[in-house]
Amino acid sequence: MEVLRRHIGALANLPETEAPVLSVFIDLRQSVESTRSAFQTWSSSARSTLPKDHRPLFDAAKSDLEQVLRSRWNEDIQSVAAFARGGDFPLLLVIPFHATMDTHFHVSPRPAIFPLVQMKDRFHRFIVVICTEETGRILEVTLGAVSEEILTRRPELGGDLGRGWSREHYHHRKQENTRRFHRDQVEIITRLMSRRGLNHLILAGHPRHVSALREMLPKQLESRVVGAVFRSPNGQDCSPVLEQAIDAFIEAEQNESRDTVERLHEQIRRRGLAVVGIHASRRSLEAGAAAELVISEELPAADREELVRLATARAIPIEVCENDELLRQHGGVGCLLRYQFDFAAQAEELVVADS
Repeated sequence: MEVLRRHIGALANLPETEAPVLSVFIDLRQSVESTRSAFQTWSSSARSTLPKDHRPLFDAAKSDLEQVLRSRWNEDIQSVAAFARGGDFPLLLVIPFHATMDTHFHVSPRPAIFPLVQMKDRFHRFIVVICTEETGRILEVTLGAVSEEILTRRPELGGDLGRGWSREHYHHRKQENTRRFHRDQVEIITRLMSRRGLNHLILAGHPRHVSALREMLPKQLESRVVGAVFRSPNGQDCSPVLEQAIDAFIEAEQNESRDTVERLHEQIRRRGLAVVGIHASRRSLEAGAAAELVISEELPAADREELVRLATARAIPIEVCENDELLRQHGGVGCLLRYQFDFAAQAEELVVADS
């Protein structure tokens, strides 16, 4: 995630030259032949839209990307983003992902970064704990793939019922053993989330095991539980449980996105710390008044790229949303603000948009 953040920042601040930048996003689940064919068809049309003196520069970048399209990737790589530019300041950046993204090609003076911003917004790093009777698998998931795994095991009881232990003594030791097992897991989760700065936790496994661990979580961790998957792994194969956990996380992210949009709605209703519309959002970002950019997938590509570039360059959080009526009516974008800013200009824009 940190590497992706650095890539987005570098691309957002890439100086513009006369050479066009080709941005390619490839869904590796599609056949290689169909992707290559689509790229050739697109590149032929896109090349003809450029000035004649820019076409050799386009061809140089295209040649680099054709090499990328011919590359072989491990089966766990689901998609690839690649950026290429020729000329005196060449660029070739290839970023593989374990998560999926749609195939898309783009040429412009600067890189298309919105798909990367959308990927970062959708697939944050989070923790999944898969609970069983004897083990706990603590998985850090980054961009849809496991980036760290820690296995915890229930400590041995050290004795058996009927072999020197009464029933009462046995059950007391078993309960203490269970509490120690969960305390060890909580300690690891706390350390991992603190070290990585994580805010999301998903618990998975049999309801009884999930409930037992959740009861041991301190308040600061319990408040970070965003979902539960009541499914046990099939032996050592945890992949079906992990897939459901990722789906649960995406759903939680969508809920958080709706909460952010609702905060925008609430501020707009009382004319508070928010603006909507392309021009008002741009002014807020440029003036440093924006606290968060709330942007719709439906916003026209050129405006979308400009605004996410402005927000990225200023380290302003970006929330990507979809199908919101307020944003749809006002260009597809808004900003939550740090302080009140330019409401007169915003009111003028709203009148123009509504007329």
